[in-house]
Amino acid sequence: MLPQQRDPDALRRHLDSLPQWPRFQQDTSSIDGLVPSCRVESWEKFIDVMRDPDHRRASREMIYRGQRGCDWPLASTLARQFNGGAIPVAKRQWLLEQFELSMRGRGYDLSMFDDDHAEIEKWAIGQHHGLYTPLLDWTRSPFVALYFAFNRVDDPEVNPSRAVFCINMTALKDEFAEDRLFREPRGHNNTRLVNQAGLFTLTPSGEDNLAAFIIDRLMDEEIIVSEPVTRTLEGVDASTEERVREYEVSDDLASQIKQFICKIHIPNVDRFGCLDMLRKMNIHNGSLFPDAQGASLYCNDWLERLLEEEKRESREREQHKTAYAIASINQAPVESDADRVSHVKNILDQLLPEYDPTMRQNAAEKLDSRFENEASIDWKKSPSKSARVRTRLRQIMAAIGIPEDRRDQVLREIMNFYSSI
Repeated sequence: MLPQQRDPDALRRHLDSLPQWPRFQQDTSSIDGLVPSCRVESWEKFIDVMRDPDHRRASREMIYRGQRGCDWPLASTLARQFNGGAIPVAKRQWLLEQFELSMRGRGYDLSMFDDDHAEIEKWAIGQHHGLYTPLLDWTRSPFVALYFAFNRVDDPEVNPSRAVFCINMTALKDEFAEDRLFREPRGHNNTRLVNQAGLFTLTPSGEDNLAAFIIDRLMDEEIIVSEPVTRTLEGVDASTEERVREYEVSDDLASQIKQFICKIHIPNVDRFGCLDMLRKMNIHNGSLFPDAQGASLYCNDWLERLLEEEKRESREREQHKTAYAIASINQAPVESDADRVSHVKNILDQLLPEYDPTMRQNAAEKLDSRFENEASIDWKKSPSKSARVRTRLRQIMAAIGIPEDRRDQVLREIMNFYSSI
């Protein structure tokens, strides 16, 4: 069950409809899979949210999972191989047995695991080395989860947000003790798991994904109900080991479910700024992957940052060179639509001199046509309408092939021009 490709505009509409933290709503489409979700304004705001008492209580142990795709379900690598996501019990058992046989003479003696933890230990070793498994990686650190959400490049025009899932492990352990959803391997050979403050969830056989299993069980056991309720749960204070009244569930279904599982959307912008801040927290490939692969990834990351800095400095120099030329362009009178297109063309001439003149002329006509269609009379006074104009112009830039690293400057200068007329 691979993540399906969705219309980026549909994703943006969904994200725009979500409330901002701390309010949540339950998604009735398949984008968030019935998990109560919200959005934050930026990755900086996400860090602020994690200072909230609900994420810092000793009696409430939270775990987190960051995902690059905003609409990806909580599906393991093995679940993604089957339509619908449910893993057939026989195939799951066969795969584990085949892995154990195939590992003979390859450094691990999997037959040594013969207690109640044998299955999770074998799956954990397999996952570490690329085996499809029913495990999902989680971490006790929301900032490690944020890192995995932003670590890889992803075009914001296609994927407008990253996502972090939050699970109240204490509450689910109390309610689902017999299911043993949460697993922590005891072997000493998984240094990645230690450095990432990691653990696994193991979705029961035959279930499609973890979120669906949790929500269905909560409703089947009438722990949550569709009617508005006010109800108090109990937790255990980690310092005293005494049970304390902790979690209050009230109002609608989303308010009830979010006490157990929720999802936070983070805008897919300023990736380098986010990773730079996390690096200052010592969260990076070198610390999270304490092996040869981690060292390689860390060096690749250094090179990527160096090249990006050089590109940025080069762009800044070019911006200074073209600033005066563009200023003189904007001072010229605009008396007709042709003048307007000509102004946009002149801006493109300054910012994209390496492109063919015919391409710049066609681009100017398409950009101005889209502006004329999208800009209402009061667009300058309305932040939402201005944002819509910027989004539509950015889409045209992507469609006509203006490079992603040049779009911000082109868009800024064109919007400055339109705002001046």
